[in-house]
Amino acid sequence: MSPAIASFCIIFLSLVSVATFSAESKNLIIATGDYPPWTSEESKGNGFVNHVITAAFARQGYMVYYHFLPWARSYSDTERGEFSALSYWACSEKVQRSFYCSDPMHTESYVFFHEKTKAFPNWQKLSDLKTLRIGATRGYTYTKAFWQAHQDKTLNIIVNNDDETSFRMLLKGRLDTVIVSSITGFLILNTKFSPTIAQTITFNKPLVENTAHLLFPKSKKNSQRILKEFNQGLSIIKEDGTYDHYFDDLITGKY
Repeated sequence: MSPAIASFCIIFLSLVSVATFSAESKNLIIATGDYPPWTSEESKGNGFVNHVITAAFARQGYMVYYHFLPWARSYSDTERGEFSALSYWACSEKVQRSFYCSDPMHTESYVFFHEKTKAFPNWQKLSDLKTLRIGATRGYTYTKAFWQAHQDKTLNIIVNNDDETSFRMLLKGRLDTVIVSSITGFLILNTKFSPTIAQTITFNKPLVENTAHLLFPKSKKNSQRILKEFNQGLSIIKEDGTYDHYFDDLITGKY
């Protein structure tokens, strides 16, 4: 092989390597869980939140793929750096020890659903709910005080793997209330139960309003760079009307 041809081959292979690296660096695998309409394999855009994430990253030239896992595992696997990011979580003090939090994507109100015909305490603090059997979902954030009450057994909290199970227990009289996002709760009631049954349920005031964030693991060196790009993309889709369009679809049940 002549020196000229050898030099050409080296340059060509270098360009191919750079192009391949560039393409790979623009592909992201994000861990997530099932929490319709926010995140779901069965929903449009993999759910409202994931749809927003995909659109924000697309503005920055990224292609996003989602890997659905149980919530607790999605957290631990991403914390170890197995995924580029985690969709999605509240930006709690505990979370911030292992992750960088994106700008807020939306706000969720976690409320207590209960049967209309049964009296619900006019509660001011968690201890006012100590006589109730409360359905909660494993892996959800809620509040630190809520989970501490579960650990201390000062509240009777029954933890299930999903919200639908808790609602079925509520309707069978095995729970007095279910704590869940108001939009998610109504989606479950209106899609998993008959209209007659759904109309027997209402909800009380919120326990907490959590902002939702995309989490980037501190264990990965490129997390802060990608976080910055995501926040820029999120700002763009909020300014150009894309976010509002997706939110309109959310409240009209298209997710």
